[in-house]
Amino acid sequence: MGERTSFYFFDIDENILHLPTKVHLLNTVTGEEKTMSQREFEGIRAYLGVAGDWEDWAAPPEKAFREFADGKDRNGEEYLHRDIRRALKTDQWKGPSWDIFRYAVLKKRPIAVVTARQHSRTTIKEGINLLCEAGEIPENPDYVSIFGVSNPDVKAELGAHLTTAGLKRKAIRMCVERGLDAYGRDLPHSFGMSDDDPKNVDLITSAMLECKIDYPDKRFFVISTNRRQHVKLEVFPPHKEESKLRAAEGDYYG
Repeated sequence: MGERTSFYFFDIDENILHLPTKVHLLNTVTGEEKTMSQREFEGIRAYLGVAGDWEDWAAPPEKAFREFADGKDRNGEEYLHRDIRRALKTDQWKGPSWDIFRYAVLKKRPIAVVTARQHSRTTIKEGINLLCEAGEIPENPDYVSIFGVSNPDVKAELGAHLTTAGLKRKAIRMCVERGLDAYGRDLPHSFGMSDDDPKNVDLITSAMLECKIDYPDKRFFVISTNRRQHVKLEVFPPHKEESKLRAAEGDYYG
């Protein structure tokens, strides 16, 4: 308390971690089920139900994304915890924002997790604790908040009528509010969130712009990790002769 603080917000999938969580498709004609990775699913998602190879396939939310919610597999393992354990046995589990996440933990910066997953806050905390138990981070993070925005309780908290994108924007704004409540509203804090997906970068920028308009004395950053070198952009209110995004000077760590 009493000092300027830098806050870090993160997603989980393809951001902090690469996880082997499966999507389950349903053939609406035969009842067959097909499993695939998140990346494979994103590649064919637009073709589901459209004339062609995927016209008989659908992704019913409760079945298709069951591993993205609280629940246990046939061996009694919580899906998220199982996938983190499995990922840690590979050489490719670190997502593009892993280094930033680890830095934030090392420097004891307050963090928030905003994910489209349906897991409860407890399940997510316990999952990240597995990284601590594995020695990948020295301690558990200092959490400002955790939002699995597709979780029924979280959706009710944020606004059940909102789309997933709307839920994420609302969650980001609430993380900022909770950070200000916890660390002082009168101090010149800074808030940053990273992502490697251009669509998510746009969503984050929109949320941060709303926050900047409400709190012009605070600084808001978007960290794009979809290139070899991370790019940190600072969000400004739009003016006639000024873009709402500017490249930030110096290192992207704060």
